[in-house]
Amino acid sequence: MARRATRATTAKRKKAAPKKSNRKKTAPKKKSGGIGRLMLGGAFVAGTLSAIIAVGSMLELDRASDELGRAADQKAPNYDLAEPEPTPMLRKDYKLSEESTISERGRTGYLVGGTNAEKEDRAPVKQRLSDVAPMPSQAKPSQNSDILPGDSGSDTATSVVGPYDGDMPWRKFAALTPDAGDRPVIAIVIDDAGLDQPRTARTVELPGQITIAYLPYARDLQSQVNAARSAGHEVMLHMPMEPSSSSIDPGPHALLASYDRKTILNEMNWMLDRFDGYVGVNNHMGSKFTADSERMQIVMEVMKARGLMFLDSRTSAQSVAYSTAGSFGVPALTRDIFIDDADDATKIAEMLARTERVAKQQGYAIAIGHPRDLTLGALAKWIPEIQAKGFALVPISDVLRRSMQSVTG
Repeated sequence: MARRATRATTAKRKKAAPKKSNRKKTAPKKKSGGIGRLMLGGAFVAGTLSAIIAVGSMLELDRASDELGRAADQKAPNYDLAEPEPTPMLRKDYKLSEESTISERGRTGYLVGGTNAEKEDRAPVKQRLSDVAPMPSQAKPSQNSDILPGDSGSDTATSVVGPYDGDMPWRKFAALTPDAGDRPVIAIVIDDAGLDQPRTARTVELPGQITIAYLPYARDLQSQVNAARSAGHEVMLHMPMEPSSSSIDPGPHALLASYDRKTILNEMNWMLDRFDGYVGVNNHMGSKFTADSERMQIVMEVMKARGLMFLDSRTSAQSVAYSTAGSFGVPALTRDIFIDDADDATKIAEMLARTERVAKQQGYAIAIGHPRDLTLGALAKWIPEIQAKGFALVPISDVLRRSMQSVTG
């Protein structure tokens, strides 16, 4: 009998029983109570106190650094023989009355000169700007294009001189200088002097004669000026004037284009009375103010009456300072080169080389710089080099005298 084929079936496997774990079950963690929160808060307070202490330490270090800087600032110059700083005077106008004291008349700018009849012929003080003086009739130097950094904007002789008067401050306080003969001359003017006293002192130590222009709101002005003049340098007042950019601050007592005549005169008198012994004024900034013809007439009226010269720093191609000086007969010059328009050693070297070229071409050059480390270092090396090349380093008044000789023949 045939055997029925049967399908082999696999036996069902029984599921293995789960192994019992020998580890004991851990009890559920209890939520942190008041003690945990207290510890967390304490840690936060400790961190905050540490931060406050750190900030306080930084402020203290900052204050210590500031005090150290102030101490170094006051120790740098040696003014043992300096006279005490005079108290600034403020008057309503620059003209002196007959009751003015001798001490007032002896200060820079009070050498108005002339007879009483001549004084009466001067334009009276009025509130309207248009009453100051006639508009300038003399054309200003050619300005075919905007002035580039380091350029004068004019290739012609840039000077205006009045009649000879040996008692005028621009002559009386001029630095003595040897006759340079036919050699090309260079006048270096260092602006912004006085505020940074250590670098101003380094400026005074430069070899050769230079002209140093002091800001009127610096400290210890008369003593700094005395030191500069004793070293043989010439001194100017660096008068702050309004720039075109409203974001730039020219400093306190700056002349603003919004000022009326009375305010301009008051601010000028405050600045001009800050120290003594300067030959004239040049503008600090002033790209906006020097382009304002009416207000520059007031400035030149004061320059004329005080017997001062004016150096147009030419911070703007639209400056009317030079031409306005001509209409008043104020001795005036314009700068040729900005040495450190860029505080870069290579650019400064290029500007000094350009100064030499300008001096060779026109017989003289007027270059303006600032009391900065790179500038002072470059000048200390450059001045002996140009003297060896046959150039003469002279104060600004010497260039003015040469210009007068060329004009009068």
